[in-house]
Amino acid sequence: MDLGGLLKKETRILGLSAPRRTHRKPIIGTIFRGRLWLDAIVTYAPDETKRGRVPGLAAALRRTKQYSQIQAAIFSRENILQHKYKDFRRLSKLVKFPVFVMTKEPVTKLPKNEVVRILLNKKRISLWINNYNSQRAKELYLLGCSEGQTLPEAVRVAELIAEGLQQSSRTK
Repeated sequence: MDLGGLLKKETRILGLSAPRRTHRKPIIGTIFRGRLWLDAIVTYAPDETKRGRVPGLAAALRRTKQYSQIQAAIFSRENILQHKYKDFRRLSKLVKFPVFVMTKEPVTKLPKNEVVRILLNKKRISLWINNYNSQRAKELYLLGCSEGQTLPEAVRVAELIAEGLQQSSRTK
């Protein structure tokens, strides 16, 4: 999946997150044009009995108006999908664009060619890239980050929404 050529600053990046401690975890996605502006918000509330989490999420992403323009998805952490990297690989095949995961797992557990380390604003970031071009993955990641930030805007905003959902579920 090589994007070819230079990346534009308006390249669409999908950031995905989920509340950490709610019973039924909805997955929240935000599509940004680079780091410039929010293009869309996607939500998916998994229904395990119908399709299963990964095919259902893939179908929800394919239904967005921006689907054909998304260059990559970046998950905020590895435990959003039940079977972790196996599910992320499957999702990437179903949506036909690269799926990256910000990981805190020891990178020694993962194949060396599947992890890229990024040093950004004195913070080390490990990104699982599923056999994708490591240089291109870094470019996509950095393209989405605002100056002085270590998270791409799409991921940062998806995390904020997910945290808000978690807070609201506690107050009920």
